[in-house]
Amino acid sequence: MPESFKACVTTKAPDLAEQFFEASGAVAQAVGLPDADGTRIEAYFTAPPYFDVLPFPHIDFTVVSVPDEDWVTRSQQNLPPVPVAPFFLFGNHDRPRWRRARHHIEMEAGMAFGSGHHDTTQGCLHLLANVLKKGVPDACADIGTGSGVLAIAAAKAGCRRIFASDNDPEAVRVATQNFKLNTLPRHITPVCCAGLAHRAARQAGPYNLIMANILAAPLFNLAPAIAAQLAPAGQVILSGLLHEQRQRIIARYRQAGLILCKDIRLGPWTSLLFQR
Repeated sequence: MPESFKACVTTKAPDLAEQFFEASGAVAQAVGLPDADGTRIEAYFTAPPYFDVLPFPHIDFTVVSVPDEDWVTRSQQNLPPVPVAPFFLFGNHDRPRWRRARHHIEMEAGMAFGSGHHDTTQGCLHLLANVLKKGVPDACADIGTGSGVLAIAAAKAGCRRIFASDNDPEAVRVATQNFKLNTLPRHITPVCCAGLAHRAARQAGPYNLIMANILAAPLFNLAPAIAAQLAPAGQVILSGLLHEQRQRIIARYRQAGLILCKDIRLGPWTSLLFQR
């Protein structure tokens, strides 16, 4: 296992800290409430990180090397399962013998974003559950798939044609492992590319459902491409947005011909559901 680096910080703004570290290329994890000073955040990097200033209030900031062990996976071994009906997400340390959920999803996030615990992922799962009330999409795209959790959820719900993309080769590798772990490789096409910029994306479309849990700037830029690949009456789930970024994204997708149907706010994050 190559050397990794762990950044640790205590803050009363854990969501801002996780967002900052994840945008810097790390896997960030809130690890508890040690005292009244706030939440302890651990963020794991595969290369030495350098930070001039942290853009959130904090104390006790340190960066140390953690060689010869997969500390990201180890940090996730004690995470609790995530129930978002009809889905139930868990790690292999917590394989359920029986749970009152229709779709069980086993996740090993590794170095890819997406253990299922982040507010943006859970917001997308809630909106996917809303979509499923009216029927199962025939074709689905998961942009910025990360660990593959949203693609797996769609496949578990019955979608049989899914395109899953990420611009990070490590994320595609981890997602592919999770597809196999959940016995779904035939239903999902994982591709390393930005957004829908790949021949396989065009071949798999048009899509009844497109999901993208990334960040506001790429969501803004992807609006024309998403609209172009969306089937008539198709739906779009977007997340990775802070509340103050919501209106700009809504306006952008309205210009692309989509109507906002529903939004969910969890913590500082907004998840949006659009329909053509």
